[in-house]
Amino acid sequence: MEELGTLTIGCSRDAECRAMAEDAAAAWTRRGGTVLSIVDWPETAASWLRQARRFVEGGPDAWLVVARPAGWARMRERLLHSTTWDPARTLAVHPGD
Repeated sequence: MEELGTLTIGCSRDAECRAMAEDAAAAWTRRGGTVLSIVDWPETAASWLRQARRFVEGGPDAWLVVARPAGWARMRERLLHSTTWDPARTLAVHPGD
């Protein structure tokens, strides 16, 4: 069986996204993976820098994003410009997808 590795989950700061992130974390852990962190962010913020730094902390093998499009677009820009985040190792889903 292949080892799942480490995962950081990012989510919008609303009940639906948070619940989906928690469910994903539980499923990843049940299958033998390690969740480094669940990082949430608001739809609007001054810079998202604090959340972006937390999102890449620990250098996870992969990232999962469960977010509303508007907030994720802004967070994504911060990640691209300010961190070592790798979009190729990221899966993003939106509630209702």
